[in-house]
Amino acid sequence: MAKQLTPQQAKFCSYYIESGNARQSALNAGYSESTANNANSILKNSAIMGRLADNEKNIMRASNWNKARIISELEHVYNLAIADNQLTSANKTLQLLAQITNAMPTAQTKEINHNVKFETLLKDITPINKTISDNYSAKLVN
Repeated sequence: MAKQLTPQQAKFCSYYIESGNARQSALNAGYSESTANNANSILKNSAIMGRLADNEKNIMRASNWNKARIISELEHVYNLAIADNQLTSANKTLQLLAQITNAMPTAQTKEINHNVKFETLLKDITPINKTISDNYSAKLVN
């Protein structure tokens, strides 16, 4: 069962759906200036994410647009651009298609923290010198 939104969260969702501006939506919903300045944290709330996702589904259903139709329309735009030798438009259309189909990663980069010491890495590639003990005997074969 989905979490209930507080009245302030519901207002935020309504304003955000209209404007797409998280900071201004937070201010309009009555959040403090400091909270509004960090409005992306509001968007990470699971109840708010659920409300926004439900709204997006409803809009898609009501508008008769879905992923397949969008891809089809973009393919048509791409073909028209190629036929008119509008390579810039064709390229942008291909980029959109790649993003929608997840065929191309977004430009966002992720920071990776490596907490591995250099000496630890060397241990894996440094040969270990083994010594033969006195009680070890081996036969030499010629």
